[in-house]
Amino acid sequence: MAVYKRQEVHTLLKAVERGEIAPVYLLFGERYLCQEIANDLVCRLLPDEARRLSSLKAIDGDQEEVGATVNMLKTYSLFGGRQVIRVVDSQILFSKVVASALWDKARKGWEGKDAKKALRFLTQMLALADLAPPDWEKEEMAACTPSRWQELFGFAKPDELAWVQEVCAASEGAASAAAPKVDGAELLMAALETGIPAGNTLILLAEAADKRKKLFKYLEKNCVVVDLSVDTGASSAARKDQDALLKDIVQQSLARFGKRLEPRALPVLLERVGFHPVAVAMEAEKLALSVGEAETITMDDLNAMVGRTREEALYELNEAFGNHDLAASLTISQRLQENGVHPLIVVAGLRNFLRKLLLVRAIIEYPAFAYSEGISYAAFQKGLLPQLQEALGPQQKALSGHPFAVYKSFQQAERFTLAVLNQARTDLLEAEYRLKGSGLPEYLILENFLFSVLQAPKRLRQGGVAG
Repeated sequence: MAVYKRQEVHTLLKAVERGEIAPVYLLFGERYLCQEIANDLVCRLLPDEARRLSSLKAIDGDQEEVGATVNMLKTYSLFGGRQVIRVVDSQILFSKVVASALWDKARKGWEGKDAKKALRFLTQMLALADLAPPDWEKEEMAACTPSRWQELFGFAKPDELAWVQEVCAASEGAASAAAPKVDGAELLMAALETGIPAGNTLILLAEAADKRKKLFKYLEKNCVVVDLSVDTGASSAARKDQDALLKDIVQQSLARFGKRLEPRALPVLLERVGFHPVAVAMEAEKLALSVGEAETITMDDLNAMVGRTREEALYELNEAFGNHDLAASLTISQRLQENGVHPLIVVAGLRNFLRKLLLVRAIIEYPAFAYSEGISYAAFQKGLLPQLQEALGPQQKALSGHPFAVYKSFQQAERFTLAVLNQARTDLLEAEYRLKGSGLPEYLILENFLFSVLQAPKRLRQGGVAG
């Protein structure tokens, strides 16, 4: 039927209001946009709020059985009228771009002693390469070369793989008794070809969709596809695309309250929050509520409410984290949330800080630089730092800035091993996924991350990886 870009969503919604309704809507791209547009679609497909409660079926893609979803799509509603099925985080169009995330979820499941969950995510990842648990003998992960792993799954081969064999061994019975693999895409296309009740509509939400897949091409031709992707790169074109989206979100959020933002304050707000659509919407709403009856939000209002987002408070959290101070980190994290700072902004700050610590730790462990832990500031400033800058170049950001600030970053990196820092980045990614869609209390997710890193086993912090 049609393919819409995010700038054309208004045209799509108008078509739905006129009764031009497709059997399936595929929304893929930026998660926040997918959820917002899906809500707009649902409100137009089911305008009666009371009927919406009984006629909207919500399905979690992580738990979905595609066969059951297709059967629901083929069945008339018990209540009569239109029935809408919405699948959040649909996996039916998964591709290698999400393989890394599935790997991380599987590993976390195993660490949480949930072998069934670990097996589920591993199986999903393997399916992207047309593999399945019985094929592990042919494509044994431990023996897989890095280049072959990259080819199969689209991300670098991890260092730690022993747990995969344990998952395999622990779940052999379940795997052998499992039902044959069902091609959900083929099931859905067959149902649509045969015909479904005119009042039934399926909405699929996915952060990524492989456009090469047969199902994608089918939906593109016969249903409606909405491309809500945003270029997340660092190029000027990507930044322009990101800023345009965030500006739209701010304006739409404020318009609901009858407010507007002082023009000079808009770029400042975007710089402080960064590219986090959910956080931008929350900050805009917070600003609208904070000014009372005033129609215009000024720079002073912005500084009062969002001024600490990326400056003082996040700097304090990074300092406490780098000093391995769990109590202070928890206290500052709580204060950030009490001040209305969105947790995704906290995650972004910690991600950048961890990246810097990893780089510095790698320098510390490189034998050629002969770094001595506990080195004095004078010896560092006058001797080692100039050598490092000469070897790595003045463009190396970890070595730029005031010498004492650089020295302090080396002191902080001494408190962590590479293993702990790499694990922390994985844990932070998991925290971000949970913040975006788990429904768990945000403060618990952040506190769990801080505990997992700053209470790491002593043998991990002081050197070596815990077995």
